[in-house]
Amino acid sequence: MAPAAGAGGGTWAEARGDALGGVSRGSRYSISRAAGPPAARHSLTRSPPTSKAKRKQARRAPVRPTSSFPVLPVGAAAVLLVAAVVLAIAYITSSGSGARKVANVSCDTGEQLAVHYHAHLEILNQGNDVFVPANIGITSNCFYWLHTHDNTGVIHIEAPKAEANHTYTLGNFFDVWNQPLSRTQVGTFKLAPDQKLLIFVDGKQQPDGTDPRSIGLHAHTLVVLEITPPTVDPPPSYTFAQGL
Repeated sequence: MAPAAGAGGGTWAEARGDALGGVSRGSRYSISRAAGPPAARHSLTRSPPTSKAKRKQARRAPVRPTSSFPVLPVGAAAVLLVAAVVLAIAYITSSGSGARKVANVSCDTGEQLAVHYHAHLEILNQGNDVFVPANIGITSNCFYWLHTHDNTGVIHIEAPKAEANHTYTLGNFFDVWNQPLSRTQVGTFKLAPDQKLLIFVDGKQQPDGTDPRSIGLHAHTLVVLEITPPTVDPPPSYTFAQGL
């Protein structure tokens, strides 16, 4: 008689006790499924999640890009800086001060001595002496060929050798001074209808209608501009200091 099939595909059978490891005859037993390793058990516990910090550490750190510009040693950089300064000074010296020309009168970094002489200007307004300011034609980095050093009225004419035969005028000086000059205005003084401008050169009164701008400046020329009335007669004179 065939043995009865049991649930799960096994068979119920009777076996000898010595074949079943001591199970007595007639006992019922369950036959396992086909031989093989036991089914793996799934754990009900989950492994702890990895923290964000640990995950970041696990990532590969980004490589910083290196600069594409070469880095010079400190000594080489200093040498280049000194060379640049020297070249800049040489350029400025060779190209002049960069100041604008005024009435064909240049402004040089140093005083010119090839042509060097002095004239004097006196201004009288209604009998009162008007001081000619110091440092006319002198900037922070250059000297115009016509300039003053003090308020005595002495005009210094100092130009290069190429200007030896050129005659500078009172108009050139007023241009450098940046002041107007005409028969009706001297600097900031405008003549009223009842006033008159008298012009004296080396003590001699000039004819009416003389343009004050046209007066030539030569060695020790004395120029007096009088806004009258009243008339100061004779006009004041001036004695140049020794060496001028």
